[in-house]
Order: sequence, then structure tokens, then C-alpha cells
Amino acid sequence: MKWRKFCWIVACLLTVSVAAPAFAEDDKSAKQIIDESLEKNSLGFQSGEADLTLIIEDKAGSRRVRKLDVKSKKVSEATNTLVELTHPKEVKGQAFLFAENKKAEDDVWMYVPAFKVTRRIEGSQKSGSFLGSHFTYADLESRDIKDANYKRLKDDKIGKHAVYVIESTPKKGSDSDYGKVISYIRKSDSMPLKMRFYDKSGDEAKTLFVEKLDTTENGETYVKRMTLRPKSGGFTTIKLEAFDDDAKIADAVFSKEQLGK
Repeated sequence: MKWRKFCWIVACLLTVSVAAPAFAEDDKSAKQIIDESLEKNSLGFQSGEADLTLIIEDKAGSRRVRKLDVKSKKVSEATNTLVELTHPKEVKGQAFLFAENKKAEDDVWMYVPAFKVTRRIEGSQKSGSFLGSHFTYADLESRDIKDANYKRLKDDKIGKHAVYVIESTPKKGSDSDYGKVISYIRKSDSMPLKMRFYDKSGDEAKTLFVEKLDTTENGETYVKRMTLRPKSGGFTTIKLEAFDDDAKIADAVFSKEQLGK
């Protein structure tokens, strides 16, 4: 999405026509639009520290809440994101490191405090649920957007916002969980306002909605609240409670050797 990273997640309101492309205002290619959007992470900031609340509700109405501390920074032109759980007590200290690789699959590492071990999340494990939510690890690293072929569909509007509509389909040989992803990207600032995920049979599997945006003092737009809703029921909401885009974060923080320290 970034969304690119936490994630990013990515990265998210109206039915869109999939008629032949009609570029009334500009002639940007689908790849240009995606590249501009991926310059942000899934919450909209490239560097900083944030306190997040993760609300997970299953289709039966049972709800769980997780508190997270998220640090993000570009290191050697690659975005790195560290996610640490701070609440509740039984999961406090668990941590995840998402390290971007420009030309390969991103690295994802998990630290388990109960065993004081760090392990890599890879292969089919990336299709698993992140913290019991409706997001997978793959959703947060947004490989389904980066490793794809792009097609620009007819421009649309979400509320009062003009958006580009981009269809991303996995490249041949990709291990994507989805048959395609359609992103609705705001023209004014390249922020994704909605993302629709389709399974390999062509059925819509889940939709990500960006429900609230805000702007920093430096004029950078970021996501305050977004919700992922699967067709099977339930939802996962991410709320940004506090954000410091001037946080000074050492590069060394984004190392698997530092997880849990």
C-alpha cells in the first residue's frame, strides 16, 4: 500500500468503473503513480516514531486490543520499520523488524521475548496473520504492489478527492497471495485512500479504507486511522495515537541483532 511499509503496510471509497483508461488531467503512467506512492510508507511518513493502537474484531464480535511503538527510517535509501508491542502485558516486548530490499523480497524478523530468540519470517509464513489481525506479513511489506505489473484504470473520486486508480497484478512466477490489487491514490499527495485485494479466483477478499488523515507541522500527510475489512467478516483498525516526525533514531536500531534490547 506504503501503503509501503507498516508496514506499510502498505498502504486506503466508491465502486470504480474499469473501462478503458481515460486520462483527462495528466498522462502519468501507472508505474509513475505507484512509484510516487511507494515513496511513503503505509502510514504516510518516511521517518519518525509513532504510538499505534491495533483493534482486532473477529466475525463473532470478539475484540482484542494491542498497543504498538513503531519506528521508521530510511537507511541507505531503504525504508526500515521496527514494531514493538507495549500492551497488553502478555505480549509486551514482542518485536518485528521489516527491512526493505530494493531488488529482492523484504526481510521480516520477529523477536519472541518468552524464549529470547529472533527468527526470520519467510516463504509461506508471510501469508500468516500478523498479531492475529486480518493483515498478513506480506500485506505489511506490500510485496504485492512492488512485484507487479501495473495498469491505469479510469480516474475516479473518493468523497471530494480526485484519485488515480491503479490495478496491480502479480508478475509471472510471483508467489503473491492475490490475483490483483486495485489502489485508489489521491492525486494531490500520492496517498492511497483505498485498496481492494482480490483472490486468485477474481473474488474480492478484503478492502483497506483510510478513514482519517492529518498533516504534520512540516506539511507531510499521514494516516490517523485505517481499517481492513475482509469479506469473511470482522475487521482490523490501526489508529495512530501519537507521532513524532522529528524523532532522532539511530541506524543501529534497525538490526535484527538489536531486537529485544
